[in-house]
Amino acid sequence: MKKFWMTLVFGLVVTMAACTTNTIPPIDETPSPNDELPIDYSRLYNPFGFSSLVITNRSGHEDQIISVSTAIEFLDALMDSNTKIIHIEHDLSLGSKEVSIALANVNKTLSNYSTVYRAHSKQPLTHPILLETGVGQIRLMDRSDLMIYSTSGVEIKHASFLIERSSNIIIRNIHLSELWEWDEYSQGQYKRNDWDYFSLKDVNGIWFDHLTFDQVYDGIIDLRENAQHITLSWSKLNFVSNDFIDAQIDYLENNRSMHPYYDALRNEDISVEDLKIFASFQKKGFNLGNTTDGTGFENITMTFHHLEVFNLMDRMPRLRKGDVHLYHMILDNTLLYEYRLKLNSPNLSFVNQGLVSTEGGSILMEHSIYKFVTTPIKNHQDTNPDVKYTGSYSVINSEMIQPNRTYFGSTTDRNSLWIHTGSAAMIPFQMRNYASIPYSYVLEDVYYLAETFETFPTGAQKILDFDWLYMDLTLSIKGD
Repeated sequence: MKKFWMTLVFGLVVTMAACTTNTIPPIDETPSPNDELPIDYSRLYNPFGFSSLVITNRSGHEDQIISVSTAIEFLDALMDSNTKIIHIEHDLSLGSKEVSIALANVNKTLSNYSTVYRAHSKQPLTHPILLETGVGQIRLMDRSDLMIYSTSGVEIKHASFLIERSSNIIIRNIHLSELWEWDEYSQGQYKRNDWDYFSLKDVNGIWFDHLTFDQVYDGIIDLRENAQHITLSWSKLNFVSNDFIDAQIDYLENNRSMHPYYDALRNEDISVEDLKIFASFQKKGFNLGNTTDGTGFENITMTFHHLEVFNLMDRMPRLRKGDVHLYHMILDNTLLYEYRLKLNSPNLSFVNQGLVSTEGGSILMEHSIYKFVTTPIKNHQDTNPDVKYTGSYSVINSEMIQPNRTYFGSTTDRNSLWIHTGSAAMIPFQMRNYASIPYSYVLEDVYYLAETFETFPTGAQKILDFDWLYMDLTLSIKGD
């Protein structure tokens, strides 16, 4: 394996009661002389990021695992407030109609599970699959020390998660999918259905790890009041065409007279195949602080690291008032950029931007790559010119690939390209909640990121002999 150039970064010293002296469990047997060296997965045992200040190790609690294979088994496990670890063994379809039918077969109804699951308040209008399955909402309320995971990268379909008044929550190795539909209602602005994969309020310590996200109607992860110490790591946001997108467009094509917005686009001679690709692009990413001038956003603290993101139009992330640390991300909007040039329709809502820091929020991005992102940074996202709607940002040792040039550098470089778009003046970068990053982490040379993701793939998957319950909350570096 090629040697990585690494920098060990130390932030504010924090004493973590959760830290242990456990030895990292072995992954592979010693290879024979003719075998390749086994991959060292030890880095995947550390959550890093803000969540590492709260998250605790689950290893040693294997006797608490509840394994589930069906929607009802999953809901039963959630209904027991003593449940601490849920292992999902098979894909789950959790649409409200699907779950209702399953419950009726055992003489139960949704009302029996209303504390942990409900039909979503916004039901689908246009997607033929969702019209049959319905959309559900999983409710994790007043929970602590809960872990939900799989060992094989199972899918959860047709449902969002609402997490409130909860702490020390881990969700690992799951593929979230089929929670999107064509927006005829607001003509591509996606304003009706508040379907987020995860919506968080009054939480402290959430670790999302090794997740795969397909398209969603609204946001990937949205933070509301008092959402702090959150990490999203080793995840893939894969917004490309798939069978679920194709099923939607095929349905619209066969029912054009019922969908005037879609019909108008087709009358512009935009092909069905081009609309399938356009529809696959994700409109919204991460809305951290969900309302202008909202309260309770000051203590937002979230880390994004080791992410592969394809064709995300906006909000990577959009922040109000809090602190975000982002490192080792590749945001690849190449196809999005090309299709904006190809289609060039005033009736298609095309945005292509990355960091958006507002209302005094601060975003630090390190050692990352942006490919064909038209507006890499915005620091003011309101029509009101008042400086209070301006946020701060700092980019360090990151690469920007544009159609006519490639640039590597930092915000502080002379004539840097890592600067914001718009007329609002840049304000000095300063974190709101900490004097500096309050955890240790490892930085690799940005030019090895692609190789890192080949060796350690992002997203939901199966890793042989990997202990998903183990967390090494101390930082160690092993030589390669």
